[in-house]
Amino acid sequence: MSIIMRLPDSMGCTVASTAVIKSVIEQYKNEDIKVITPFPELLIGFKYIEVINSDRCLIDVFDVDLREYTKRRPHNSLPFRSSYIHMIEMAENQINDKLKIMTPEIILNKNEEEWAKKEIKKYPFPLIWIQSISTSSNRLWPEEHWEELKNTFFGIYSFIDLSIAGYSLRESLAIAKYSFSGVCLDSFMVHGSAAVNANNVLVILGSSRPECVTYPGQYVFYKNTECNLQPCAMHGYFNGCKKEHESLFYQKNCIYPQHKCMNSIPAKDVIETIKSFDKHQLSNMVRKQYDYNL
Repeated sequence: MSIIMRLPDSMGCTVASTAVIKSVIEQYKNEDIKVITPFPELLIGFKYIEVINSDRCLIDVFDVDLREYTKRRPHNSLPFRSSYIHMIEMAENQINDKLKIMTPEIILNKNEEEWAKKEIKKYPFPLIWIQSISTSSNRLWPEEHWEELKNTFFGIYSFIDLSIAGYSLRESLAIAKYSFSGVCLDSFMVHGSAAVNANNVLVILGSSRPECVTYPGQYVFYKNTECNLQPCAMHGYFNGCKKEHESLFYQKNCIYPQHKCMNSIPAKDVIETIKSFDKHQLSNMVRKQYDYNL
């Protein structure tokens, strides 16, 4: 038996779809499993599968095609649930078999982890990574909020913006795993940080439905605003919180000049949450970051 899987075309959804890979391996690890993706580097370390770069693949018929996920309007499909659960359900329907619910995972190797520990030691204070850039402007947090966050913790924490730091995808994930904390938007890192069990991850959302894009253990910042289209689900897949609203988003991704939903999350809420992290936890993280025997 052969199972050919085609993963989504976005990085974040590729990370989420590793849950499907794990479920399929659990059920069919003695079979021939091929996984086709535009991001093969994210699947390094997985056993029992053959990973094929979609740029060099001539296969066009798939047993599991998770690109269809983007057509399901996941932000409005009841009951609301995480993207990886949607994808597992989709795979079950496509192969007509029950799969075990598993969670996303990126498998870092020892060299990557040791590199990250050394890289983090270059910073003078416990490291907080951020991801300030997302693919859609209505998922962005105001620049002045990011600056307030960094200025508040000047001399207490170091910050690195993984959006512009120039690290590879896997390097960014390794740094996230061993940092004290992280702050991100609806972006690659909301999925990636969960897939490496990163510490103290704060997720700032407005246009995205939290139940669909976040993971257990993350600190989620989301406020209902006077915009009755929130969440508008502009997740790179479609415009408008419902199909009948799509005409309102013609050639734009927000019905307002300013993104009320994202602007409604004050920096002080994020700052207070970081301040609340246990001092014992911080002291342990400092020890881990700066006392590695490398």
